[in-house]
Amino acid sequence: MTTILIGAALLVLLPTAPTSAAEYEASVHGAGVGVTDVLARQEALDRLADEITGVPEHERVLVPGYAGHSVDPQSGHLDLYWHGTIPDRVTTVLSAAPTGITAAVHDAPYTLRELRVGRDRLAGAAVRGEEGAVWTSAGPVADGSGLTVTYTPDGDRRHGVATPGEVSARAAAIAGVPVTAVATAVSVATATRHSDTSPWSAGAELTTPGNGWCTSGFGGWRGTKAVLLTASHCGTSGTYRTGTGAVVGTATDSDTGLDTTVIDVDGSPSGKYFDGGWDNASGYAKRVVGAGRNNVGDLVCASGAMSGIHCSLKITATDVAAEVNGQWRTDLDTATRTDDSTVAVAKGDSGGPVVASINGGADMQARGIISAGTGNPVVCGSMAAPTTCWDSLRFVPIAPIVAKFGLSLA
Repeated sequence: MTTILIGAALLVLLPTAPTSAAEYEASVHGAGVGVTDVLARQEALDRLADEITGVPEHERVLVPGYAGHSVDPQSGHLDLYWHGTIPDRVTTVLSAAPTGITAAVHDAPYTLRELRVGRDRLAGAAVRGEEGAVWTSAGPVADGSGLTVTYTPDGDRRHGVATPGEVSARAAAIAGVPVTAVATAVSVATATRHSDTSPWSAGAELTTPGNGWCTSGFGGWRGTKAVLLTASHCGTSGTYRTGTGAVVGTATDSDTGLDTTVIDVDGSPSGKYFDGGWDNASGYAKRVVGAGRNNVGDLVCASGAMSGIHCSLKITATDVAAEVNGQWRTDLDTATRTDDSTVAVAKGDSGGPVVASINGGADMQARGIISAGTGNPVVCGSMAAPTTCWDSLRFVPIAPIVAKFGLSLA
């Protein structure tokens, strides 16, 4: 593998102690000091990644030769993986990286396009119920080396128990690229801040048309109509209400592939999301400023009405296809907790906002909406109601949602 170093600082990089999750959580809530530097580096790294690809994450597949990348906000470093000749444009962008930001370009065996083709083959095989297609998700490894699939270790409804080696071999034969299988439990965060009013904020409890519990996503405008987002598995038609029964609005459009429903609301969106715990009695909310693209290694926060705010979540995969609530969905991103004293998501948080800091925590940037819990079930702790929690979550990135529905976020 050939590695091209960008920036002389790489030659003398010293190990950087990772910032604790507790420090990061404090920073996002306005109390941290040192961690502000980490968030500033993340912002610089994300801007650099945007310059390299020039497109949102769901369109990176269109960039010839691009295989993947990851960022490390703690050390201020970006690793870029490329198949074939590296364009002069990319080298120029990387050589002009900001002070304190370093990067390296590595040869990759496959392009993201090739890996996406393999991913979609695996999704199709699972939908058709082919023999041995027991995986519940499939997505590319950021270094372009192949795919990772997840499956439930106690077997599935059709084919019984399988070992990681068996699943890997079967998946690789279908995908045409190397596959690593990981046994994991997967479930959906399917349904409660209790009674929101106009102007509507993200992260509030929604009573679904089917009388379930979900969470409101970002607010915005569709033309001249005020709207709120939530997950499509919460309901694609009918009336949504607050936790106390007041009418929020009516579902008018949805895309089950993106797991997104658009709710037309009376009043207006606030341009904010509820911060703090699920029992945030003060109604404290933070401003959302624009929409950003997701990178492996980014630190994000997720806000749900059932479990409250959870930060120090690290994006571990993008471009994932996964089975959510019995349906395969594509272009999902995965984030995992970095602090085992908290959770990533709870059943009841579906539809809630995923955000990232853009200036140390005062303002946050929209990154996506919560779709499912994944990884391992964990102890929930204090929640709005008895529920189930996980150490990881899947979320739909905001860029394809905005493009699909023609939205202007508040």
